[in-house]
Amino acid sequence: MGVTVAVVAMGEMGSGVAARLVERGAVVRTSLEGRSAASALRAKAAGVEIASDDEDLVAGADFVLSIVPPARAGELAERLLGPIRAAGGGAVYVDCNAIAPQTVAAIAQPFQAAGLAFVDAGIVGGPPDPSGYNPRIYASGAHAPQFASLSGLGLDIPVLSDRIGDASALKMAYAGTTKGVHAVMMAMMLGAARAGVAGAFAAEMKASQAGRLEAAVRQAPVVLRKAYRWDGEMEEIAKFLMPEAGGAAMFRGAAELYRRLAEDLGAGPDSERLTLLEAFQSPS
Repeated sequence: MGVTVAVVAMGEMGSGVAARLVERGAVVRTSLEGRSAASALRAKAAGVEIASDDEDLVAGADFVLSIVPPARAGELAERLLGPIRAAGGGAVYVDCNAIAPQTVAAIAQPFQAAGLAFVDAGIVGGPPDPSGYNPRIYASGAHAPQFASLSGLGLDIPVLSDRIGDASALKMAYAGTTKGVHAVMMAMMLGAARAGVAGAFAAEMKASQAGRLEAAVRQAPVVLRKAYRWDGEMEEIAKFLMPEAGGAAMFRGAAELYRRLAEDLGAGPDSERLTLLEAFQSPS
């Protein structure tokens, strides 16, 4: 018998993971409930089966992978808990979302209380692509070795420990050094442009920190496109750090920046922040 995997949802990461699994012979299903036309197109391109409802989604599944924006992680787990239990509880639920250890522990608790298998996972890197690239999907929890068996289907799944929360902690620490840095660069670019010193700022960055501004400008379209989900990730990093440990307020500020960038992107190209960023399209 082959492996059956339910993957929710069909964003760039979810559809990339699904495509890799299908390519290696797994049966992959998804739900398009509440999803966009773009998600439906990604599911079709990945060769994924579309489930008629949540019961159909998890029926006979060996694994259920949750790959959604951080704010939706708890909602999806709560929604699928009943169907997984009703299907006999054989599926391993894998939370692959960018959430704090405290959040994943709370999501895991009802599964553990019901005797259902739960894995904490943190994805580091971009989606799998046709070149063969894979992100690392770090896993922790008692059932992490079961999930790691999907390494045989083209994924890269290092097992960290048997503790729920370790994979999410690693993800939070790593994301703080990548998406957190993106937020710092965006904020300073906007600040310099608003103050009328964009050209001087760009010149000094090129002279003293070669490549950093160029990288920020190159990555800006991706940052803008993903800002709508990165705000929640910054809030989760703030929770991970905890106020008493210091640094949490910095990431709450990054969350606010990403929220505003997402609003601006939705409002159109004439919004203030997007107009200010145009000063850096060709940094000198």
